[in-house]
Amino acid sequence: MKLQIINKITIIIFLFTSAVYAQNCETTMTIILENYSGGYFINKQITISELEGNAIFKAKSNYKGKAVFTLPCNTYFNINVSNYSKTKKIKTHNINGVSATRVLKYNADNIQKAKAFKMSDNESKSVNNTANTVSDTVIINTSYMKRPKNIEHFSEVHIMLKNIDEGALKNEKIWLTGEKRGKTIQIVTNSIGKTKVYLLKGDIYSLNFTYNKNYSSIESAYTKGTSKIDLKYTYLGTKEIELRKKIEEIRIAKEEERLFAEEERFKEYCKKHKISIEEGRRRKTEEYIENYNSYKDTVVSTVLNRNKWSEKLIVCDLTGSMSPYSSQLLVWYKLHYLKEKNLQFVFFNDGDQKYDSEKKIGETGGIYYSQSKGIDSLFSFTTKVSANGNGGDCAENNIEALIKGTKMAKPFKELIMIADNNAPVKDIELLKDFNIPVHIILCGCYNQVLSDYLLIAFKTKGSIHTIEQDITKIGKMNEGENILINNITYRIMGGEFVRIPNKKQKPNR
Repeated sequence: MKLQIINKITIIIFLFTSAVYAQNCETTMTIILENYSGGYFINKQITISELEGNAIFKAKSNYKGKAVFTLPCNTYFNINVSNYSKTKKIKTHNINGVSATRVLKYNADNIQKAKAFKMSDNESKSVNNTANTVSDTVIINTSYMKRPKNIEHFSEVHIMLKNIDEGALKNEKIWLTGEKRGKTIQIVTNSIGKTKVYLLKGDIYSLNFTYNKNYSSIESAYTKGTSKIDLKYTYLGTKEIELRKKIEEIRIAKEEERLFAEEERFKEYCKKHKISIEEGRRRKTEEYIENYNSYKDTVVSTVLNRNKWSEKLIVCDLTGSMSPYSSQLLVWYKLHYLKEKNLQFVFFNDGDQKYDSEKKIGETGGIYYSQSKGIDSLFSFTTKVSANGNGGDCAENNIEALIKGTKMAKPFKELIMIADNNAPVKDIELLKDFNIPVHIILCGCYNQVLSDYLLIAFKTKGSIHTIEQDITKIGKMNEGENILINNITYRIMGGEFVRIPNKKQKPNR
């Protein structure tokens, strides 16, 4: 007797984990019911119930087999469908506003077959006895696990891994661990991204990668005869992750060397001219303003002129490397401040004179507020804020500035952040506590956009702005969708933005 059960579930994932988010964090989960014979299952009851709570969400599939749920973040749920025999376990994303899709594909007679092939108590007990003879950890040195004895006690699971170019993800280690029995199998994909394992029936297995744990589950149910499960995943891959991390570490190290050298030259300039740091900042700003017409990168004034935002609160990075761009803001302000209604500013310098070791997430400081009081007043204010900073590490406290700055300000309509695209956001974990739409003007963005800024715009349903583009649709994107910025493609994978290499050229390193 043979039962072949095929569950085709395509999940696009990425590998970064975050802390548990606030209770008001919500994600969107779309469930689609597909019929193997073609078409969709219509008007079927779908119930999503919280594993460790009492929350229950219900909806019926529409004419395309679809039902959309709004669920709390970072929570485990069971999915049950009225004409589907299995219970599917999911975990929602831990980033507010992220959308995901789960496709369940099965035959119309799924429940009837499940009843017909359901094991008796004695048969289930026999499976459990077999489980007692299996090692707690099994390491498979090939991509195909040897067919076990008592094959009717196991589900045959085929896993296909593809990379972001839809090519085979080879030599990728996978761990599958049973939740009930704790049995673990380690296996690796072959040259075409495939692997085959046999999982004991009567358990639910978590599927894990080196940098991503418990992101999916596989149910191997108690069924008579033999069963087969086919799974397909798109994944960045451990080697690519490690390569990208290394490249970013090297980039940041070089950037910090550049910033240190720049700061030392500035101090020597002040020493040579026997002036204070504040006076030095004032003079340098004046130089930038005087040479404004020679700039090729006028992103700040260009974006502000191109977008008719009203009653603005502008949050601007005033660390030393941003002097050319804060000077642009002053030039724009001189031309427009009389026309601007309720214009406000927040400036930040990443912690005033604190050493890097003293900078704590959410408590770094160096955040200053000012209303619009005229060009001379703003010029003096920005000079003071910039002089109070001391350079330091490359990463900046952008989210702290947004959170505290919006609390300092009076009511406003549009929130704009002028940010250094070369500087990572050191406090990106605080993004969970902030949901005001942010229009981000990226300075020094000549090529790749740092994913931190894409994530801020995406999560807050804001926008990204370069000297050439206004990317306003980013807040409406869904999991798996692509966006093109500076001729580079980014895709949302697991709630994060992943750079996708151009097929016609090598990845931009």
